[in-house]
Amino acid sequence: MGLFDRFKKNDNKKEKPKQEKVIPDDLEIDEDQLILKEIATKSKDRYERAAAADQVTDQYVALDMSKNIKDRAIRLIAINKVKDERLLRDAAENSQFFDVRSFAWERLGENNKSIAEVVINTKKSPQVDEIFEKITDEETLEWIAIDAQDKKYRNAAINKINDANVLYDLVFKAKDKSIRKTAVLKDTFVSEDVLQKVVMEDKDESVKMSAVGKIKNEDNLAKIALNEDNAKIRSIIFDKIENTEILQDIALNSTKADVRLDLVKKLDDEDLLAKIALNDSDNIVRSEAVKKIDDENVLLEVISNDDNRFVRQIAVNNLSNPQDLIKIALNDDDQFVRNHAITNPALTSEDDFTYIAINSAHEEIATEALAHVNEERNFIEILKNAKIKSVRQATLDNIDDLETLIRIVLANEDEEFSLKALNKIKVQKCLFKIYEQGISENISVRAVSLLKDQKVLTDIAREDDSWRVREVAVKKIVSKKVLKEISINDENKYVKEVARKRMNL
Repeated sequence: MGLFDRFKKNDNKKEKPKQEKVIPDDLEIDEDQLILKEIATKSKDRYERAAAADQVTDQYVALDMSKNIKDRAIRLIAINKVKDERLLRDAAENSQFFDVRSFAWERLGENNKSIAEVVINTKKSPQVDEIFEKITDEETLEWIAIDAQDKKYRNAAINKINDANVLYDLVFKAKDKSIRKTAVLKDTFVSEDVLQKVVMEDKDESVKMSAVGKIKNEDNLAKIALNEDNAKIRSIIFDKIENTEILQDIALNSTKADVRLDLVKKLDDEDLLAKIALNDSDNIVRSEAVKKIDDENVLLEVISNDDNRFVRQIAVNNLSNPQDLIKIALNDDDQFVRNHAITNPALTSEDDFTYIAINSAHEEIATEALAHVNEERNFIEILKNAKIKSVRQATLDNIDDLETLIRIVLANEDEEFSLKALNKIKVQKCLFKIYEQGISENISVRAVSLLKDQKVLTDIAREDDSWRVREVAVKKIVSKKVLKEISINDENKYVKEVARKRMNL
């Protein structure tokens, strides 16, 4: 293999830390050497360039040419002129061309690095495979695993590495996540401190999960979980930790709400859940804890003290004592909390709903309670005693008790309501008695409109002082004789007109 044939054209430079200055500040270069460099750099004739480069004898000039000239033939001629070991090392570490770096490493006797430069900067091929197989130094393999352009060489390099310290170093330097994951999964990669550091610092989920899978120390797992952002990682960690005290410490002390939330979902210790429900700073964490609490006293404490309505609603949903639910439905300041209390499945007694409908000062709660009442006696009780007028009046559709209906009409607290009650009365004697009471003109008109007895209607049409009452009575009379009499004698023209029209039917 010739000097120039062993390298593929690829000018990617491997960046290395700069070494101490090897070129003196007061360096003086002979004029003829600078002229040769100028010809080797700028001549348009390739043979002239090569001839000029071959005549360069100053190693500093040769070093500079090897590090910066783009013409690979010229730069390789130049590096061949460099004999000083310090200058060769400078070229090996700082040339922007990998072929120069490789040649310099070879001249320095570091063949692994020389080969590595070729492997790193070329694509996979049988020729490069042949030289790659010669590499046994694991630090050199690490370099390839980190920097090789071709992924196949990166994978081949990591597969040959077993030294734990090399793997520990590589896993924090490799950009290729698959290389980092493979390093972690190596049998010799056992340091729990390093594994913990990988989980806490690596950005790739698969690498983190691989590292977590190898950690056995539960204290180390806990340190990771306290601030881990990835929910999948947290879940794996929590499944691996069996020490309940460690889990409790995370649940109470992690600064990340997501961590505490994930752990709450796995906890079943009611005392710990109670602490979280009562003290955690995050609304969602508290609500998740409350969902798993059955202790009535804890739930009531949450309802009394929590400043978040959703947390309190969840606590109300878990209550099972009807008396507690009644108190909340009647007295809680928050409408939604009251609604959750009234709709809690533990509240089933019609008597309890009746009590709420009567005593609630909140219309939506009383109305909801009323929807659970079926017995007429309870509707009557609500009608008599409910604090809210609209709730009292809403009972009417479910009341047919005659005495109650008459009482409503006679009380006439709300005439529209009284008229609705009057419409439900069918007993003629009662209707006539209501008419006789003269409660109001509207009620008298409605009562007469419901009467059927012709004699009673005739008497009312002849005698009542209100023309509206007489008019409605006339509309019910069928006797043409009576109608004729009224059409002649009634003092009101509207009543007369109604009577005349009825006669012509």
